[in-house]
Order: sequence, then structure tokens, then C-alpha cells
Amino acid sequence: MEGEIQQPKERHLGLIISLILILIACVGVILYLLNLLPAQIADMVIKPTEKVTSSGARFVTNTVNSVADLGASKKGWPDDPFSPAMANHVWRLNGDELFGIEFDADGKPMYFIHGIRGAYNFDEAPLDGEHVYWNGGNQNSNELNALDPGIVPGYWLRYTAVRDLDRPWGKILAGLVDFKYRQESGHGLTFLNKASIKSSVNANAAP
Repeated sequence: MEGEIQQPKERHLGLIISLILILIACVGVILYLLNLLPAQIADMVIKPTEKVTSSGARFVTNTVNSVADLGASKKGWPDDPFSPAMANHVWRLNGDELFGIEFDADGKPMYFIHGIRGAYNFDEAPLDGEHVYWNGGNQNSNELNALDPGIVPGYWLRYTAVRDLDRPWGKILAGLVDFKYRQESGHGLTFLNKASIKSSVNANAAP
């Protein structure tokens, strides 16, 4: 009888030991993952983000995180800096900087926009190669700039895609700057030429 009583006790003891060993193993796995996860997150999230959305990330870190950070003096997107107005765009001015959003016909966001004040000439074009589209505050900007390059005030704009887009000039991936955005005469960086450089600059050049 004593042997029959001790046998269940031994089984219970073995089961308890097995459970303890399993628990220890689980704790070890958890501790291992806790040490590993930060590195994995850095590899899987941070590094691809830097590669895929470097321009978009610079747009955020170099300016503001959201429109709310621009201050409480005005709310929303109340400004309209261009004439004629750009369809499906909203704008907010902050000093010499301009922030905007472009939507599609269904009201879905396509681009976040950052603008730098400047005229349509090489003297005032940003040198980052990202603000490639210019627009002015005068409906006769093209004609006036043709007579005197840079006479019309305006903004150099950078368009960063917020989702994958199929545009007439190609596919733009989310988070990337659209370097080919509406490159056309009177607006596109690629349509500027040396003649837009002010003569005073050329006059100072060495013979």
C-alpha cells in the first residue's frame, strides 16, 4: 500500500519539476527576445525608413511634426498664396515657409508639400534639388518672368508622396519626393536656364 501511495507523489513531483523547467525556459526565451527586439526593430523599421522615406523624414524633422506645432495664432489651412489658386490644394503660411496638402478628386491625400519663398530663377532656387516646382502669386507669372526673370514673388515647392501614386510622369512611392512633379515651362526647375541668372551676377564674374 505504501508503494502505491508514494507512486502518485513521485509523479506529482516529476510533473512539478517539469513545469519549473518549462517556466525557466520560457523566462530565458523572454529575456533573450527583450535583448534582441531593439536591434531587430532598428534593422526592420528605422533603417528601411531612412532609405525609403529619407526626404519625407527630413521634411518632418527640419520643419514641424504637424500643423498644430505652428502655433495657435491661426487654425487649419486658411491661406491661399497663389493666383490662380491651385486646385485640390490647401495651404498654411508660417513666415517664409509654406506648408500644404494636395488631394485627389475623391479628397484623398496625395502629397505633403513644403514651400520655400523665392523667385523663379537660379539665384533663388533652393539647392537641395527637392523643391523642383515653382508657383507665383500673380496670374501672369509666366509672361512677367519671361520679360524679367524672377520679378514675380512665389514659392519653390517640394512634393512628398503620402502613398504610392501613379502619375503621368511615372510611379512615385510613398515617402519619396516627386522630383518630376509637373515639370513645365514657367514652373519646373528643369526648364530654367542660364539666362535666368541676373546680369549683375555675371558682371561680377572674372573676365
